[in-house]
Amino acid sequence: MSTSFLPRDIHAYLAAKVLGQAGVLRLISVSLYKHIHGLKAGNVLFIGNSGTGKTTVMRAISQFYEDHEELSAFRTMIIINANTLAPEVEGEDRATRLFRRIEARVRALYGAELTAARIKEAMENATVCVDEVDKISARMSGKANVEGITTQYALLTLLEGEDILYRTTVRDEEGRMVETDIPIDTSKLLFICGGAFEELYDQVYTLLVNRRDDRRLKETSEVDRQPDGTVKVRTVVRFRLKDYLRLSDLFTYGMMPQFVSRFSTLAIFEELGRDELKKIMLTADDSPLRASRDYFRHMGVTLRLTDKALDQIAEHAMKNTRIGARALREIYTGLIADYEFDPSISPKLARTEKGQVLTIDQEAVADYLGGVE
Repeated sequence: MSTSFLPRDIHAYLAAKVLGQAGVLRLISVSLYKHIHGLKAGNVLFIGNSGTGKTTVMRAISQFYEDHEELSAFRTMIIINANTLAPEVEGEDRATRLFRRIEARVRALYGAELTAARIKEAMENATVCVDEVDKISARMSGKANVEGITTQYALLTLLEGEDILYRTTVRDEEGRMVETDIPIDTSKLLFICGGAFEELYDQVYTLLVNRRDDRRLKETSEVDRQPDGTVKVRTVVRFRLKDYLRLSDLFTYGMMPQFVSRFSTLAIFEELGRDELKKIMLTADDSPLRASRDYFRHMGVTLRLTDKALDQIAEHAMKNTRIGARALREIYTGLIADYEFDPSISPKLARTEKGQVLTIDQEAVADYLGGVE
C-alpha cells in the first residue's frame, strides 16, 4: 500500500501524543512505516518500568490509524495481556485464541458479514500488542514456568512469519454459513510485545557491580553551581539499562533465544524526568489533575495548582522510578482526597469576584508529603 507517510511524519504524530521517549518513537516509527507499506514488518520488544509509557505508545499507534482515513485497512489492532492467551476452550491452542481475538476485532470494525478474503486481508494487516510479556518468562521465582514456556512457543509460531490455517465461519455465495480454513500470512502482521522486566534491571546492575563479565559501570562528571557563584564538579555513576543490556541478559532472565531473535528492534524506555512528569499532569488525557478540575467545576469551585506545587509533586514522583507516571496519580490522589470531600472547610478556598477558587500550593503539598513519608 502506498501512502505519503515517512518515518519522520509518523514520529511527529506520535511525539504529539507521547511525552518523552523520543528514541523509542523513532524506532517504532520505522516499524510502522514498514508495516503500512507492505514491507517485512520489524517486530518490536518494549522494555520499560511501569509508568514509563508503553501502553501510551500502543494507544497512540491505534489513534494514528484511526486519525488517517488512508490507513483504514490497518485499523485492526488489539492490545492483550500475555497471560490471557491461555485457551478457554478445551483443545484450542494459544495461536488460535489470539487469532480469534483478532477476528473479533475485524468483525467489530468492518461488520459481521465478511467474506473469507476480506477477513484474511484485515487480519494480515493487524497490529498485535502483547503486554506484560515479561510474565511469560521460562522461570519464575527460580522455578520453571511451564505456562510461560508454552506461551513463548505459541507466540514464536506467529513471529516466525509462516502461513497458518485459521478455521472460521463465513457466509458463502448462496448465503449459507459454512466453516472454512483461511491461510494467514503472519509475516504481514506487526507484533509489539512489551513488559516491565523489573528484575532485569536488578539482574544487570548486580552483574556490573560484581564484575561478572567485561562490562563496567561508567562514571560521568556533573557540574553544580553554588549560590555564591562557585562551581563544583562531582563524579556520579548513573545506571541506565539501555547503556548495558545484551541479548544474553534476556536469555538469563528467562526469555528463550528463539523468541527474542524474532524481534528486529529492542526499544528500552527511559525513566521520565521532572519536566515530562509535569507535562503529563498538565496535558495528558488521563491526567488526574484534569479529572480533578472537572470534579471541582461541578461543585462551583475553580481548582488551581501552583507551579511550585507541581514541581514538588513531580520531584517526589521521580523518586518512584519503578512506577514512573503512575506515581503522579498515587501522590495527587492522596493529596486531593480531603479537599474533594469538603473543600469548604479548607483555608486554601477563597471567594473571589469570579467565584470560589481552591489553590493547592507548595505548602499544601509539603504538608501532605510530610505526612506520608
